[in-house]
Amino acid sequence: MYAKLMSGTLRSASNKVDYNGKTIFNPPDDVLLDMGYLPVTYTDMPTDAPDGQHYESRWEQTDTEIMQVWTLVDNPAEPEPELSADEALNIIMGVAE
Repeated sequence: MYAKLMSGTLRSASNKVDYNGKTIFNPPDDVLLDMGYLPVTYTDMPTDAPDGQHYESRWEQTDTEIMQVWTLVDNPAEPEPELSADEALNIIMGVAE
């Protein structure tokens, strides 16, 4: 796959391009490279994330390719459980359970 990296997002090459005044369907690699597209290298996500963390994917571009890289990040905090209407009323009324 060939793509361009734009603001951190991959934009895949189309199977129809306008190149040197011609419309080309299924353009060859040399045309895509000349148009600024780069080959994309996908990598497997690591499986060694410790408890409380996970891997997130992002893209890095070099002069010759766009490569998928994985960054270890903390899991988001668990959201507070929502109160039921009865629980909220008990808090407002100062009723102990």
